[in-house]
Amino acid sequence: MLPRTRRHLTGPPFVLPVALDRLAESWWRARPRTRLLIGAVVTSVVLLAGIAHAATAPDGPPTSVWVATRDLLPGEVIAGADTERRSWPADLVPDGALERPEGTVSATLPRGSVVTDRHLGELGIVAAVPPGRVAVAVPVDQLPALSAGARLDLVGPSPDGGGMLLAVDATVVATDGVSVWLSIDPEAAIAVSSAVAANAIAAVVLPAEG
Repeated sequence: MLPRTRRHLTGPPFVLPVALDRLAESWWRARPRTRLLIGAVVTSVVLLAGIAHAATAPDGPPTSVWVATRDLLPGEVIAGADTERRSWPADLVPDGALERPEGTVSATLPRGSVVTDRHLGELGIVAAVPPGRVAVAVPVDQLPALSAGARLDLVGPSPDGGGMLLAVDATVVATDGVSVWLSIDPEAAIAVSSAVAANAIAAVVLPAEG
């Protein structure tokens, strides 16, 4: 035992300030039921103060939402472990937040994002294709490693044995481990599909828009 600790233990008792000492004596003289009532009142005040603080927070009171636990891509069906419930400030919750997310992902949903009705749809990959475009599937082994949102030009063989541009500004809308789904102009669909069938397609990856 340290000398200073020994002095505190063997010396005179610790003297409380007068006001605090009187308060302690009054507390212990009170009936058990009175102490219980006072404790309940103090606890209630603390809880109400906490609720009031949360309600007046800059971003609003907390509300329960469902967020993605991993990156979810168009065409995937949401499983139980793909989302979890968390508390978010009310003012930061996007419109269309779902009470219970179920169904097929129709728009890329990054990990940690709130699941909304704009991210789900029974049409799967088709729902992720913009109006006026079509989707084609290219085997993953015919393209470099790409993620949803990547942009690229597609090149294939020309009749004279050279190369020719098949599609401009194709966009990856989904990958499922087997195929890369690309959004392209309808006019380019036949040429791209033919090049894919011949295993003679190349990609020129474009910089991200920004």
